Amino acid sequence: MERLYTIKDVMDILQLSYTTVYAMTHNGTLPSVKVGGSIRIPQESLRHFILNNTNGGQ
Repeated sequence: MERLYTIKDVMDILQLSYTTVYAMTHNGTLPSVKVGGSIRIPQESLRHFILNNTNGGQ
């Protein structure tokens, strides 16, 4: 089963604020799911976001 991250987890990984990560999930920039009323970000969504928003390198 794929890992699901909390907004706090993603905040720590991307070093962004709660407001920024929440906005990204809300506007679809970072696809998420609701589990029991809590927002969770699938690992593959986070990986896809990082790969598509990385400049330079491979």
